[in-house]
Amino acid sequence: MNRLSMGKRSLYEYRAVIFDLDGTLYYQRPFRLRMLRYLAGYIMAHPSHMKDILIVRKYRKVREKWEECEKECAGNARYASLGLDDRQYQYVADKMNTEAARVRKVIHFFMLEMPLRFLPAYKDEMLAETIAELRKKDIAVAIYSDYPVEDKLRALGIEADACYTSADARIGCMKPEPRGIAVILEDLGCPAEDVLMIGDRYEKDGLAAEGNHVDYVIVCKNRKKRGDTPF
Repeated sequence: MNRLSMGKRSLYEYRAVIFDLDGTLYYQRPFRLRMLRYLAGYIMAHPSHMKDILIVRKYRKVREKWEECEKECAGNARYASLGLDDRQYQYVADKMNTEAARVRKVIHFFMLEMPLRFLPAYKDEMLAETIAELRKKDIAVAIYSDYPVEDKLRALGIEADACYTSADARIGCMKPEPRGIAVILEDLGCPAEDVLMIGDRYEKDGLAAEGNHVDYVIVCKNRKKRGDTPF
């Protein structure tokens, strides 16, 4: 079931809607299974690249528990001058006994570039149509993700009015920290009560919305259970 926190308001009564991307605008679970099959074939064909897969695995774990990992970075001059992305690359490099440049290259290929070819097959067509309808009604649409946004949106054939990622200089933190949505609200020029957040994880998207007194919808991760409309 979808989790709602929008009272009796209609979707089209809001002045702006913020969408999460991964797991929201496409179905992440079947997509990940497709990626796992691809990676298994890739390693069979390129066994010398096994460490690259381990780097990806470590990076994903670090991103999910970044609040804990960042505490280790506190007070370490090695990380002090780095932006969010570079801190994470350096942290993974230190843990994997490799160079940050290699981590960046591996993550860019395996998580940002290569997956684009598979994304369209897992697109949530209903939410894509909803975005198009919102924009026709002059309701602003922003996309806010912990990962880069623009290339994925192009692959999905979705257009938005603004895109934000946690690594943006004005944000510099991951969900559920409220700063990202606060920046978006400032740019939109809308009061919190006129903005809706749509995501797939309460512990990330829902809490980030609550931290800014923004209404939210948490859509079900399961394609069949999500239904024709979560609103």
